[in-house]
Amino acid sequence: MSSTRIYIDTEFNGHGGELISFAAVTDDQNWYGEFPLPDLSLIHPWVKANVLPMLYKSFIQKKTALVLQQEFHVWLANFDNPEIICDWHADAAHFCQLLEGPDYGTRLDFPCRITILKTPPGQPVSQRPHNAYYDALALRDWHQGVLRNAA
Repeated sequence: MSSTRIYIDTEFNGHGGELISFAAVTDDQNWYGEFPLPDLSLIHPWVKANVLPMLYKSFIQKKTALVLQQEFHVWLANFDNPEIICDWHADAAHFCQLLEGPDYGTRLDFPCRITILKTPPGQPVSQRPHNAYYDALALRDWHQGVLRNAA
């Protein structure tokens, strides 16, 4: 019996930086959030040039990071022991960080398996590079194509 695969992607402020956006997609359910940006003077120049223009809300934030995290917990609770799939270890780290809460009692105790794929250079091809949602969709479509071709 196979479980749900949830493909994730993130955008963050440079190597080791704060989460900017997070996407999780399955075959029929998606979750996407853009997190409040730090002071724009603290944004890495590459991120400012390549990631910020790809955001949907850009600089208009309507929800706090805590509210987004709580909404993600509600969405994620719909799945029973899914496989979380990403193509970068930082994506997995940000996913795990989102499971935490402000305190031990508010964390999401969530069983899952995390798979970090090694994708070939130039793959997957996103319709909107550096947008976490479109990058997660591209990873899903690429990986499912690999699985179909292997069968």
